Amino acid sequence: MQETPRGGLSPILVIFLISGALGFITAGVMLMNETRTSPLPTPNTSLNNPLPASRPLRDWIADDFELSSLSGETVRLSDFAGRPVFINFWWTGCPPCEEEFPAFEQFIAEQGDDGAVILAVNQAGESPAEIQAFLDRIDVHNVPILLDPDYIMPRLYPYTGFPTTYFIDATGQVRYQKIGTITLEQLYSYLAESES
Repeated sequence: MQETPRGGLSPILVIFLISGALGFITAGVMLMNETRTSPLPTPNTSLNNPLPASRPLRDWIADDFELSSLSGETVRLSDFAGRPVFINFWWTGCPPCEEEFPAFEQFIAEQGDDGAVILAVNQAGESPAEIQAFLDRIDVHNVPILLDPDYIMPRLYPYTGFPTTYFIDATGQVRYQKIGTITLEQLYSYLAESES
């Protein structure tokens, strides 16, 4: 057995101290890298999902929610009780999402104040300024935009990619989930089917 010089550290103790210090440094680097990543994974804009592009849903009463609009107003699903509602999940970096917005604006204009509603819920944690710049660029100004910074909506209305749209009929029943771009004709088709 080797003797430790008086007042010195044993070689084994030095190895343990160095190992512990390296462990703390490694954990700190990993923690710093984790906090720098985005809270959302890169959104999947692919339309090649395992689910069909549109699937009927039955026996599902829509869950109410409360989100802020782009202008800071509180919006609840229950504010539109008795009216059909389309809930659309999107983000500004999604080309298929961008394709939908002109159809949304036309649909909203044709529905008037008492008709069906579209609520476009941003799901990328983007700032109001980023979203407004996107809307200005595509010249869309009348689509209600909701912000979901706490990502409560995916727990209430799950989705696998962007865009995804849920259709809720006037009775509050969730009728369809549409994965991928929804057209003006499809908006009217869902609406007509719910009224028949």
